[in-house]
Amino acid sequence: MADDHTSPAVANLLLVLADNKYWLGRHLSEWAVGSPSLEVGVACAAVAQGELGQARVLYPLLEELPFPGPVDPAERSRAYRVSLLDRPFATWSHAVAALLLVDTAVTTMLEALAGGGYQALARRVPRMLEEEAFHWDFAEGRVHELVRLPGGLPQLQARVDESLEELLCWFGRPGERGVETLRGQGVLGRDNRQLRQAYLDRVAPVLEDAGVELRVDDKDLPWERWNPLQRRLEPPRMTTPP
Repeated sequence: MADDHTSPAVANLLLVLADNKYWLGRHLSEWAVGSPSLEVGVACAAVAQGELGQARVLYPLLEELPFPGPVDPAERSRAYRVSLLDRPFATWSHAVAALLLVDTAVTTMLEALAGGGYQALARRVPRMLEEEAFHWDFAEGRVHELVRLPGGLPQLQARVDESLEELLCWFGRPGERGVETLRGQGVLGRDNRQLRQAYLDRVAPVLEDAGVELRVDDKDLPWERWNPLQRRLEPPRMTTPP
């Protein structure tokens, strides 16, 4: 059980992980029919079910923590998900980008939780990582499949341009209190810099091999728009012309 000092940070992390899993799975399930082929549709349905199943594993842990609820994301006014998951995927390129960018970010965090001090969560991580190996293979295959389709590469480039900056921020600004608390209490095995680099080491080679340019500088991220509670970027403020 997390102690009183660590519990709020653990609760926030659980919400973030579970909500991103839940909304990724929910939106992916809608593409089980609309995906490029029958085989991909069947696999997409399986991945979506896996994401939703992992969310269902994580949500009950909140009942052990000081979280006022409700736990069910459908009953909450606030969602702890990245912007790419705010609405159903408008195109297959949105689904592919989410599979690679969002799910890999969550996997990177899960890897850093494996063997950590919060046993209720750490016990569940190995099984989740086993499932993520299949999800990763599926995502990587869909990236290379998409860029071979007419117009696929510019579509994927647009999705990466829209989302990668936020996913790099997702691991937290340097010295962020919640991440440092989890790191200091032995719950999280990496700091935010190490998490961000581990994430880039995984997604960058796949994207670059597919012909996608990485146009984001991870050393110059828009922290002024960072929401550390929901772990997402706020929209840029509109300036009034003089």
